[in-house]
Amino acid sequence: MLCVMPRQEEHLREGVSWKHSSSDYNRTGGRLNAIGGPFTRPAHPLRDPTLTPTFLAIPSLLSLSKMSTRHSFLSTTGLIRPISTASFASAADAYLPDQFAPSCVPTPRRTRKSAVPPPQPKPALTTRAGIIPLGPTFLVCMAVALSLLFIGTISLAFIADEDKPPATAAVLNDVAANTPGIVLFGESVDVDVDEPSVTIRWTIIGCGQGFVLQGSEGSHGTDQCGLPPMPLRFFVDGNDEPAATYNPNLLPFFNRSGQRHSIQNMFQFDADHVLDVHEARFYPFDTYLLTTSIRAMSAADNTTLPIQSLGTISLTSNFETISTDVASFVAASNGSDSTVPTRDLNLRITRPAEARVYALLLFGSSWMLAHSTICLVALGWRADRQEKVLQYLVVAFAITLLVPQMRNAMPDAPGFDGVLIGELSAHS
Repeated sequence: MLCVMPRQEEHLREGVSWKHSSSDYNRTGGRLNAIGGPFTRPAHPLRDPTLTPTFLAIPSLLSLSKMSTRHSFLSTTGLIRPISTASFASAADAYLPDQFAPSCVPTPRRTRKSAVPPPQPKPALTTRAGIIPLGPTFLVCMAVALSLLFIGTISLAFIADEDKPPATAAVLNDVAANTPGIVLFGESVDVDVDEPSVTIRWTIIGCGQGFVLQGSEGSHGTDQCGLPPMPLRFFVDGNDEPAATYNPNLLPFFNRSGQRHSIQNMFQFDADHVLDVHEARFYPFDTYLLTTSIRAMSAADNTTLPIQSLGTISLTSNFETISTDVASFVAASNGSDSTVPTRDLNLRITRPAEARVYALLLFGSSWMLAHSTICLVALGWRADRQEKVLQYLVVAFAITLLVPQMRNAMPDAPGFDGVLIGELSAHS
């Protein structure tokens, strides 16, 4: 920014310089100001009308500043104290009229074309150890997406694989190809650990040439097996009374197709068996054994027919089973030396590993909650306020109600009769 006097600025443009005349010196009585002019009052060289211009070369601004600080004769001899440039400028500005006031010409600046405020810069991302933290909205969206993915994946487990043949198809095909005859398959195994007993629902199947009823092929995933063509009676565990009877002549036919209608109750029967508890252990590591023997007899001629295979499903709701069968025989009941063929089944019943882990988690959680009540008693004993004691009592009462519910949530949960000491003494 450049600040100059109005007249000085004007005459500087015209190339005018100012000098004092001799009359100025006589009229002021020889008094000169600090820059050589007549000292009638504190004045600026441009304020005195007696100054006469002389056209000279245009001096530079540096020369003008040096002229303003030139000392007079009296000031150099010490009779008059020289004034500083700052005090001279302030005095000159005080006595100058408005038209002679210095004007400050500001340097031109670039004007903004529009009044639209500039866009605010985006805040810088904050990082932790060089990693941008995830926001709460993103975490909630990820949790919902993972939850839906988990639910959809679990739901696919309930869709049956129709293209995969059943596990019994290989056994039935082997029987039909090598040893045609009667097959009993246990499609349901219901274990009751309180009795302890097990109920098996047996399905009567005929495999191979001469043992398949016409129109009943395709049973259990194979075309070589179906319902037996002859009436049968089955005896379980040496009983004289048959446990089930089968008569194919009672099976109904469809009017349009002429095929036989399979009625489950007409070719299936239930048999109750007592479990062996010698290898039973504490829950959930309890194991049960079953051994049974079944004999098949033709109802037409009372001849014994060999049973070629006995088997059961491998997994139930609470247990898994491992079955092995073996051929056996018994002495004839007529007193002769002849034997009657039978079939024996050895069944081992245990709990799945998943059920054991789940039961142990609930078992450990129940004991942890029980132990926490002791901590609540200690905290309540040391509490100073009565409100804290009431809170501890409420939590302890909630734990007392929660532990039995967790016990009932166990698979095939044991009853509440007896305590652990009584159970230990009973098995010792």
